[in-house]
Amino acid sequence: MFKQRLLSVAAAACLVVAPVSTADSSTVADPVLSGWINKVLSQNPEMQAAQAAVDAAGGRLRAADQPLFNPELEFDYESSDVDTTTGGLSQTIDWADKRGARAAVADSERVAANAELQSKRQSLATDLLRTLADWHTADAIVRVSEKQMTLMTRFARIAERRRKAGDLNQVDLDLAHLAAADAVFQQANASENLIRARQAVTALTGATGPGWPPFTPLLPEIDPEQVAVDRLLDELPAMQAALARVAARRAAVQLRAREKRPDPTIGFRAGKEDSDTLTGVSLSVPLFVRNTFSAEVDVANAELIQAEREAANLWQRAQADLIAAARVYQNASRAWTSWEASGAPRHSQRTQLLDRLWQAGELNATEYLVQLKQALDTEVGATGQRGRMWRAWADWLAASGQADQWLNLAGDTQ
Repeated sequence: MFKQRLLSVAAAACLVVAPVSTADSSTVADPVLSGWINKVLSQNPEMQAAQAAVDAAGGRLRAADQPLFNPELEFDYESSDVDTTTGGLSQTIDWADKRGARAAVADSERVAANAELQSKRQSLATDLLRTLADWHTADAIVRVSEKQMTLMTRFARIAERRRKAGDLNQVDLDLAHLAAADAVFQQANASENLIRARQAVTALTGATGPGWPPFTPLLPEIDPEQVAVDRLLDELPAMQAALARVAARRAAVQLRAREKRPDPTIGFRAGKEDSDTLTGVSLSVPLFVRNTFSAEVDVANAELIQAEREAANLWQRAQADLIAAARVYQNASRAWTSWEASGAPRHSQRTQLLDRLWQAGELNATEYLVQLKQALDTEVGATGQRGRMWRAWADWLAASGQADQWLNLAGDTQ
């Protein structure tokens, strides 16, 4: 069943790498974000190398479509009792149309190179989204950790004054110092994560910032049950490349089969022997007796089977990745939406309220620390959830091949 599908889709892939439909992504990225990613892609060495590979594949196609044999010019002079001078022209004929078969192989390889360029472009774009999400998340967590360190340091100072005044016992004072030390450790850990997140973005962009774009709060909704799995997989650039490689291997089988057929050479000669005119016609045909070139056909058939199995394996894995990505993103998106609808509007005032209650004596030190830590941990958790939602969205774009359309990426395949 897959082989039949493979044959039909591969035939289409040889004609053009189809653009991906946007039916599954109802919105597009913020222009600032898409413009930044397009700029990074245009300057990225990996993308430039992939474009060079496409250019090389186009050159190989032009080379493969040239005639295989050039005419040969012969000249012969013999001096003995009789002087003989002859000249001739011979031409080997591509009897089995090996040129056409070579061009078919090169054309499929060109299509594969174009699809791989598109695949790499989408892969790098989604990597940029992931690393940017990690950086935004780490940056937000650093701000929370700095706020936590400020609050805990102030709490420890106030606790010391209260201890001296006799309003606080030693256990609560020790707890305050432990909380302040823990806040310092957490702030150091958050700063380390931010440095690593910044380094990951820099490694992909070659720039250290600032100027990295913000994330917009809105993302499309996805219903995993409504995803057009077969269509998206047909249009997935990596799948298009795999199918083009199958087409190239199939054309290679035809080429190897045609190479088993000899190419005749026809020649015409004319000259003079003293005063007599000489003319002649020659025909030579190679005899493929000692080597019939059957082994090359067997190799080509084996490589075709290998390419088909690799495409089938890719389809199977891509199908699982696509379904999983849709479900993970839906789960992450719902969690973030639920948080925004319930806790987010009131959370910013939570720490201020706790501070007033503690200083008013309505909360003891332990209660204050427990509730404050819970509030700050929830803020960190919400920040992390937003980052996970964006990462899940990037995974969905990668699995579905929708990055080109959502980000409005430049660089049409040729």
